[in-house]
Amino acid sequence: MKLTHSLVALATISTLSFAGGDINPVTVFEQEPIVVPVEPAPIPEPAPAPAPAPKPVPVPVVPPVVAKPLGLYIAGGLTDVAVRKGDRANLFTDKKIQDRQIGLTGRLGYDFMNYLGAELRGTYGIAKDKGNKFKQVGAYLKPNYDIPNVEGLNLYGLLGASRANLNPNGTETGFSYGAGLDYGISDKISVFSDVVNYMKKSGTASQWGATLGAAYHF
Repeated sequence: MKLTHSLVALATISTLSFAGGDINPVTVFEQEPIVVPVEPAPIPEPAPAPAPAPKPVPVPVVPPVVAKPLGLYIAGGLTDVAVRKGDRANLFTDKKIQDRQIGLTGRLGYDFMNYLGAELRGTYGIAKDKGNKFKQVGAYLKPNYDIPNVEGLNLYGLLGASRANLNPNGTETGFSYGAGLDYGISDKISVFSDVVNYMKKSGTASQWGATLGAAYHF
């Protein structure tokens, strides 16, 4: 019986050999896992905040050059008047041969351009010396100039014609001139002092006046 089984097994093995069978067992290889190191992706840094826009540089505004505004003014003051026949009157002496009076002077002026204006003025005697009240009216061009380095101080001249009446000697008309200083104590108020030759005419009594007063500028 054992012999029979052995022969069968041998025949089976021989058959498999001739039939191309593979009697070798299948070998299974265990493969180690290949680990590829993966570096973590770098975390991007946050983008820097944008720089603040530069502040615009203010452009200085240059005011337009504006001509000095036209100026109307009125003024008034007390005037020391000296009248003398045959010689020049003197405001600083009280000679017997000249008439000295105190008068009121009114002025109405208009500055129509820089350095030049026009003025009307009149003087009326209120305190007489020898019985004759002095009366005078005149129209003048008024050139003027601001004194450098002295704010508010203005030098002015007067060039025009005057009509004076010194009763009982009658009325005369002639060339008149003068000069003065004006000092602004505010935008509207100024004080002034001037000396005027009311009449420069041959054969006519010398007539001078010195005035101290104040002006209001509109």
